[in-house]
Amino acid sequence: MEVINQIWAHLVRTKGKRLRPALVFLSASAYGTPSRETMLAAFIIELCHTATLIHDDVVDRATTRRGLPTLNSKWDNHVSVLMGDNVIARVLTLIAKLDCSRITAKIAACVERLTEGELHQAIRRFNIRTSEAEYYRIISNKTSSLIACGCDSGAYLSSRSAETACRFGNFGEKLGMAFQITDDILNFTGDEDVIGKPRGNDFREGTVTLPLIHALRNATTDGNRRVEQLMKEEWSDRVCDEIVEFVHVHDGIGYAKGKALAYAEEAKRILGEEPETRAKDALLNMVDYAIERDR
Repeated sequence: MEVINQIWAHLVRTKGKRLRPALVFLSASAYGTPSRETMLAAFIIELCHTATLIHDDVVDRATTRRGLPTLNSKWDNHVSVLMGDNVIARVLTLIAKLDCSRITAKIAACVERLTEGELHQAIRRFNIRTSEAEYYRIISNKTSSLIACGCDSGAYLSSRSAETACRFGNFGEKLGMAFQITDDILNFTGDEDVIGKPRGNDFREGTVTLPLIHALRNATTDGNRRVEQLMKEEWSDRVCDEIVEFVHVHDGIGYAKGKALAYAEEAKRILGEEPETRAKDALLNMVDYAIERDR
């Protein structure tokens, strides 16, 4: 259908960092030469990510993604949800072509984790009593699961070792945690023109992330009540600025940066005993990028 081709063309234009497929190729390169199977696995991982973003934008009523209109703002929610389903259908087609039972099982478990994370986050919207432990469970399922699956798949396709693949999967899990915490920090500190979405977009939609969780823990009861009130008010620059200032004053940013750095160091330790290769160096550099980036 012509409209599907138009939507796919739009999705291609809204390309992001392509972090996940890059990790598939780098993990594969640590133990051999990437193959056609590697390319299929990378494509599958990126399409899974794309489908989650399409559905995220519908749930969050987002109007921009990476500086361009979202599908739901350019078409509508109905079309966007169906297009997300179409992307998942293409994932299933590619999984059949890959014909690897281990990776099929890993991707199935990953998609289940992704949906659990999304549901958990949706249930806790606008709840300032969301705990730090809950936050970690949510981002582990929503973000780390897919990055871990990509690293595991790439390493397995080259090494054919389940042990090696699990090690790379654990690396991806820690990297994903550092990456998402940094994303959540940028929601408070980033430049809108650089990150491609409005500052404060997360808490505008009721998503309570680590910087805010820690700030609330450090603040008085009155301060907590004020934030709860602000999150129920009609959105404005004043509301955004007051919540951002609250997070800065109560050390939410510094605390979250410390946690992102700790996960990054864990990721590096996991790869510590791997053979010295250009791929390993690139993976370690990817960890630094995850916590130092501005978008």
